[in-house]
Amino acid sequence: MRGLPVDGTCAGTARGFVRDVLAGLGLPGGLVGDAVTMVSELATNVFVHTLGGRVLGVAPTAGLPEVRIYGRESGTELVVKVFDSGPWIGAPPCGDLRPDAGAEGGRGLEIVDALVREHGGRWGLHRSRASLGPAPVSGKVVYFGLPVDGRLPAAPVPDCRRAVAELARELAARGIERTNLSVGWGMAVLSVRAGITAWVRDGVVSVTLPPVGTRAFAASDLADVAEEIVRCGEEMDV
Repeated sequence: MRGLPVDGTCAGTARGFVRDVLAGLGLPGGLVGDAVTMVSELATNVFVHTLGGRVLGVAPTAGLPEVRIYGRESGTELVVKVFDSGPWIGAPPCGDLRPDAGAEGGRGLEIVDALVREHGGRWGLHRSRASLGPAPVSGKVVYFGLPVDGRLPAAPVPDCRRAVAELARELAARGIERTNLSVGWGMAVLSVRAGITAWVRDGVVSVTLPPVGTRAFAASDLADVAEEIVRCGEEMDV
């Protein structure tokens, strides 16, 4: 995870961070190059649309743009997310993303969509909260996920007690601190808030996420579990 500067180096910083992390994981050069292109487009959108394309006189102490990278589905998918604290803009448009031929901009998501399709991946956006800084500022993430055929290092599968403790720490960093933890009978339960409960047993995290229902995650995918809980809580608070 990395914070991004609120100036014209925003996209360049995002590119360098993603390039270094993915190259360090030994992923194929073509996939690394396309991921770098996509995160560049997303970070450029943050600078142009959220920051208004201008350098702020004083950088905010909270709610800075962020890049998040993690593996999910037991390391078979690479996820890259760009967070910003701008207002929620709703779901992305469906269908053709191509702007008018004479438009000077607006092609960033078209590029992301094309590259994701080429790799058989996915992309989208959802509500979220800042992970860095002194305050859990609300905002949104635009993300893409790329299949990597298990090339990511296998994450250790924690026991139920360590899994819920780590999940509680992840949530606390996002401002969700008033959780209740119970452990016993080979199971650990984390009550997050009314309607959202996570329980871990036999290497699986099951989470109630209104209005979707109960979803199951591998216990090694705690970053994804935390993100989904934060997303659900933000939607419930609207």
